[in-house]
Amino acid sequence: MDICQLPFDKVPYLSKRDQAYTMAAPELRGFYKYEVNLDTFAQVAEDKKKDNTDRKTLVEVLREQYANLETSQAVKDNIELLAKPNAFTLVTAHQPSLFTGPLYYIYKIFSAINLAEKLNKHYPDQHFVPVFISGGEDHDFEEVNHLHLFGKTVEWHNEESGPVGMMKTDTLLPALTEVKEILGESDKAQELFTMLEKAVNSHARYADTARHLANALFKEYGL
Repeated sequence: MDICQLPFDKVPYLSKRDQAYTMAAPELRGFYKYEVNLDTFAQVAEDKKKDNTDRKTLVEVLREQYANLETSQAVKDNIELLAKPNAFTLVTAHQPSLFTGPLYYIYKIFSAINLAEKLNKHYPDQHFVPVFISGGEDHDFEEVNHLHLFGKTVEWHNEESGPVGMMKTDTLLPALTEVKEILGESDKAQELFTMLEKAVNSHARYADTARHLANALFKEYGL
């Protein structure tokens, strides 16, 4: 595999605002509080220590959410670290798209993981934990009910209304079958499909399926 790096101003589809923020353009500086570099996180951490965060409840809820998942020791350790005053979350979020949906769902998560790894090396006396919030309360089903895979569109057909996270997973079975056909028979394809199938069949509601899948994909990184 050949890998090349591109400057942000050469990446297609990024808005000029996003490029300006990432490149620390002076004309945008008055619109955000912290400079965009690792050294800034020393001040961010000090500011966050002043927040009245209920760490006890946070840890208890995360333990409960992960109680029935086969997760990693890295995830378990990170959950417990959040009880400490020198632990901080690096949060990204997205709606629970169909089987992760668009590629930037994955990019968002890896960006948080990558930043956490950099900050943990840069600040060995602090703990930075990557966190992904799955917006299961989202009602925009048409935004999350499909994915594009190898040039083909897979769609989740469901007549339910209300929060996507509360929708029943038995309606996912036709989409799951379609994904299997598109993936093919390679070892990696079978491994991925088995992961998807288990995430669907282990839970009655899609919020739990989405959490299961994110955990299966990223647990080794402590997400």
